Amino acid sequence: MTFNLAFAENVTEAITALTRPPLADADVIVMQEMDAPAVERIASELGLTYVYYPASVQVDGGDFGNAVLSRWPITADWKLGLPHDDPYRKQHRIAVGATVDVGGTPVQVVSVHNATPIVGLGGRLDQAETIINAVDGREPLQVIAGDFNTSDPGSLGQTVKLFSERGYQWSSEGVGDTVDSMIGGLPLDSVFTRGLTPVERGVDRRPAGSDHHPVWVRFAWPQ
Repeated sequence: MTFNLAFAENVTEAITALTRPPLADADVIVMQEMDAPAVERIASELGLTYVYYPASVQVDGGDFGNAVLSRWPITADWKLGLPHDDPYRKQHRIAVGATVDVGGTPVQVVSVHNATPIVGLGGRLDQAETIINAVDGREPLQVIAGDFNTSDPGSLGQTVKLFSERGYQWSSEGVGDTVDSMIGGLPLDSVFTRGLTPVERGVDRRPAGSDHHPVWVRFAWPQ
């Protein structure tokens, strides 16, 4: 599942959401807009391993980064800086990757937080392609998920097209809007995969401490 926790401000509410079905017992959770204490607390209370990297520092001095949390061992991890910083806030964006050992089978998992539309669609597509290039040739089972900030018209379709052309499936297809905003619902969060077959997917729209709703996908395990 993927979940942007909105500056990690409501950790207690998020933990409550993550301990109820259908989110409870998720094997892997990728998170965005996190700081180190929030990730550590969630991992500790849910009994998960994790990797976290900061992308930038907020005006209040707190970290702002991405995490991968897992019920399975994490055997490797990395941080990938993305091009096209916000020209006004000078905010840097990253992807965080982890190799998760699922019963002896390695799965490459990436937590993504692309820039806002201020950098333009071309910039965000460059960010997505940078991530795809970084995992090209790694483990055959791959999950690239997170907040792609596809709020402007046509951006979601172009992002899906890019991943599809590079051999990925839009595994969260059809879940609908994932963010509540003043202008209505927005489809910002997605899950893309290679080598895994989705069998069920959805968005948990109950309160979870964020303007983003957690997006979850269940997969059939390859035989």
